[in-house]
Amino acid sequence: MQTPPNAPGFYRFMVGDIEMICINDGTLSSDINAVKGVSAEQAQALFDESFFPEVRCTTNNFIIRSQGRTALVDTGAGPFIDDTAGKMLENAAASGISPADIDTVLFTHIHPDHISGLMDANWNKVFPHAVVKMHRAEFEFWLSDDPQSQKIAHVKHEADNVIRFLTPYLDQIELFESGEVMPGVTAVPLPGHTPGHTGYLIASQVEELLIWGDIVHWPVVQFAMPDASMIYDVDPVQATATRRAIMNKAASNGLLVAGMHLFFPGLTRVRRQGDAFAMAPVPWGHAPFAESTE
Repeated sequence: MQTPPNAPGFYRFMVGDIEMICINDGTLSSDINAVKGVSAEQAQALFDESFFPEVRCTTNNFIIRSQGRTALVDTGAGPFIDDTAGKMLENAAASGISPADIDTVLFTHIHPDHISGLMDANWNKVFPHAVVKMHRAEFEFWLSDDPQSQKIAHVKHEADNVIRFLTPYLDQIELFESGEVMPGVTAVPLPGHTPGHTGYLIASQVEELLIWGDIVHWPVVQFAMPDASMIYDVDPVQATATRRAIMNKAASNGLLVAGMHLFFPGLTRVRRQGDAFAMAPVPWGHAPFAESTE
């Protein structure tokens, strides 16, 4: 089948023999006071130095096509959160993928900007036949009979939305704790942002890619200041420890990472910069992996 070329809203590449597509969902408005662990003034200075006209957050989703299976990692904002977001279905269609092609939805976590694309503007299911997979700890935190999310002040306001969007899918949900979740894709626990926050390691032949979810929200801030957490973090201390650990690992072995809030097309490598880190972006139009010399 002839596949469409890359376009501004999607970016297609390969990890070994697994096809990946970064689908841009748009951008979300942000508030500089959402940062914790460093001052808002420090964070704003980094945005200013990078010539950002306003504080906004890129949002991406990822499609994985492996051994006849097609998975969507997170579903984006849908038509519910921000006029500048909710572009996932439009951009997926431009890449040649429709909701009917998706047999599996993999969630990194179930914050509203990651799950609202489950429903359309008329409150119909977008993926009525897909298996919906998430970490057991994520389900229990938000959707158990006595959810802890309802008892934490800075989280409680999101809990009702999570219930609203996931309840129509309860009979489609499958839970995991570790291991392979589809061919070539292994769950990697990355707790802190939420209790069940999960990355997905895609491995094929000698190539690997880690979709790391919301390890980073504001790249210009959190690479330079990895101790900067966000008010969206359920456990800011654990989120910071997880961020430093995975950035150290990526900087040590050159692991290619993909992020929901990295600048489109959502790919980078990580390098150390003193006690902090910096992005080593993958250039557009170039394969993200070196050709084998074997």
